Amino acid sequence: MAKSTKFFLIALFLSLPVWWGVERKLEDFFFWLEIAKNPPLSVATINPELLQKEIKKFKPIRNWQIEDLKIEATSAIAVEIDDKGTRKVLFQKESGEVLPIASISKLMTALVVLENHELSQIVEISKEAVATEGESGKLKIGEIFKVQDLLYPLLMESSNDVAQALSELTGEQAFVNLMNFEAENLGLKNTSFINPTGLDPETAGPLNSSTAEDLVKLTSHLLKTQPLIWKILATPEFDLYSSDGVYHHKVLNNNKLLKDWPERTVGAKTGYTDKASGCIILVLKNPDSDNFLINAILGSADRFEEMKKLVNWLDQAYIW
Repeated sequence: MAKSTKFFLIALFLSLPVWWGVERKLEDFFFWLEIAKNPPLSVATINPELLQKEIKKFKPIRNWQIEDLKIEATSAIAVEIDDKGTRKVLFQKESGEVLPIASISKLMTALVVLENHELSQIVEISKEAVATEGESGKLKIGEIFKVQDLLYPLLMESSNDVAQALSELTGEQAFVNLMNFEAENLGLKNTSFINPTGLDPETAGPLNSSTAEDLVKLTSHLLKTQPLIWKILATPEFDLYSSDGVYHHKVLNNNKLLKDWPERTVGAKTGYTDKASGCIILVLKNPDSDNFLINAILGSADRFEEMKKLVNWLDQAYIW
């Protein structure tokens, strides 16, 4: 399609809301699309399959009859990503602002573990791991687990004990160095880590921090390379056993949105500390294709409700 025709179509479509009601289908747009491409053609010669293929290139299409979204979170972003890695930003608010990310950090923790350790490797729980702030994980000194099994409480319960225990396989500081190396390698220019948990330090100083934009890049990489992470994040509950087969406890997913879009949800990771406030990343399937929608909210007093608000707005504000 000629560049001039594309510009015409874009301008034409942006003007459609003036006369096109929300309930109207796309037949009128299809008509004008074909006329723009081939002015001499009659309506009878229009190829519906060709039109559908052409119009899909424009989707999702902003419906300007729906007002812009207003949310209270400090930062947010919603991006559609196709299988080629092409990105389309659907919503953003201060998406480049560097902010603390709390337990969203554990996505990087899981990545470093998976890239440097076998799933069958044994982890013995240390005194230092058990002493880590937080109640989830329910670990005891001397217990032994496989790496694969510990990934479930790490990502589902967001267990700080588990994050610490896994980092000790390498040595905590060496592990954090690997987290920062991965961030640099992935082009996350505004992302840095000081610990594997995302916890606020006891004294003043730097925090695990990133931007909504960087988190989209990290999430996109994980979608391509780490299916186990998404399998775990989409799991409602998991029975954890020690390496000798003794039942430990039932791990419950702390993602309250897991059941809101059951057919579309790929997975989500939450985070909260006093300094970060509420954070969440939610990945959904595009309602009309195989593309992914990566949604991130940072610095929210009500992360779950604001994420619901964002997703519901996307469904209304775009034609899919």
